[in-house]
Amino acid sequence: MIKSYELMLVITPKLGEDEANQLNDSILSLVKDQQGEIVKIDPWGKRLLAYPINKLQEGYYFVDYFKLESTALKNVKRQINLNEQVIRHMFIAKED
Repeated sequence: MIKSYELMLVITPKLGEDEANQLNDSILSLVKDQQGEIVKIDPWGKRLLAYPINKLQEGYYFVDYFKLESTALKNVKRQINLNEQVIRHMFIAKED
């Protein structure tokens, strides 16, 4: 069953802006590899965190919207969890 998802990513500020954009693109390519469809990409840029995470005070925020088979989401989550450059992430299933 194909569902719509919203993914919020916080990427380490140790990367440059271009590198953070490339990392977000590589994560979206994981979605495409699982036959997903990218709907919208909303880069928020570098912002302060509400609280320190791993002694970091800021991060690059991205909100990505895509459609993906619900069973394929597990593979995307696993790859994001393995990436040390992603400080935090959150998936939200959206209503169609």
